[in-house]
Amino acid sequence: MWGRGVTTCEDETSLLQRAHDWSGSPTLESLTPAVLEALSASAGVDFATALLFDRFQNASRHSDFIRQINELRDAAVTPAPLADTNVVIVPGALYVERPDLGGDGRVVREVAKQFGYQTDLLPLVSFGAVTRNARLICEWLRAHSQERVILVSLSKGSADLKVALASPDAEELFANVVAWVNVCGPLDGTRMANWILNQRLWKWYFRAKCRWQRRDFQLISDLSHGPDMLLADPVRAPSRSQMVNLVGFPLRRHMTSPLSRFCHRTLSAWGPNDGTSLLSNLQEWPGHIYPVWGADHYFRPETMAQSLISAVLRYVAMCSKPSAVHFAG
Repeated sequence: MWGRGVTTCEDETSLLQRAHDWSGSPTLESLTPAVLEALSASAGVDFATALLFDRFQNASRHSDFIRQINELRDAAVTPAPLADTNVVIVPGALYVERPDLGGDGRVVREVAKQFGYQTDLLPLVSFGAVTRNARLICEWLRAHSQERVILVSLSKGSADLKVALASPDAEELFANVVAWVNVCGPLDGTRMANWILNQRLWKWYFRAKCRWQRRDFQLISDLSHGPDMLLADPVRAPSRSQMVNLVGFPLRRHMTSPLSRFCHRTLSAWGPNDGTSLLSNLQEWPGHIYPVWGADHYFRPETMAQSLISAVLRYVAMCSKPSAVHFAG
């Protein structure tokens, strides 16, 4: 019922059972951002997270996909890769300076190579503005228009890709994209960017640090959350290719560093979050959503990430057809 990733810790088991049995907000659709914010304030963010996780498991739109991924994680047979298709990483922020954070896609590329795929990494600016990196994605796709690709975007790379998909010539540029796998991407921005911009001393600190390190402070503004921000528009995904979203559902105890605990605590004022992104807007995203219990924004531990990426690549291989990709308006 709960899918993979649930620990055997009695406290977590009891929490999940209590969420499952709770009579309030019986459907996923009833868990609006306002309801989740109020529930986090009254019952705690951990309970709100468990409740949202449970309702995803049982939602008609997502339950069958979640079941298939769970079964594929247990499958022993490795299917043949899609012919003439490469797995291409859209990296996260600081993927050059901090590869230990996972934004360089090393784990994804290792799994893809085990399947027999050729892999590549989009050469984005490591701490570049979303708008700048979106242009680089479009340029790369234009130069590789004859290649069929599975795009795997990591963290902030997903925001870069979202903006690239909104470009006027996106239909042509993304015509050979077989699937988009979004791993913990802040597709709606992050209120942590707002927090930095609204804190005078922190804003000064980050601006000075970016100037000293020759990084683009515009990245912070681009990632801001809100109706007038860059990432406010709905995600525009390819209509005939697969879109899979892997999203962490951590409790407070799952945050592994002082910074991640601080970010999770700060964002908890608005409800469940992975330490970077709020989980309350997931219902508006296109494609399939697989909620990962206990995973934070950086998808630790690594073995869990390997098993999920393997299952998703199997799913894409089974479901994709060599027909041209078209886009919804």
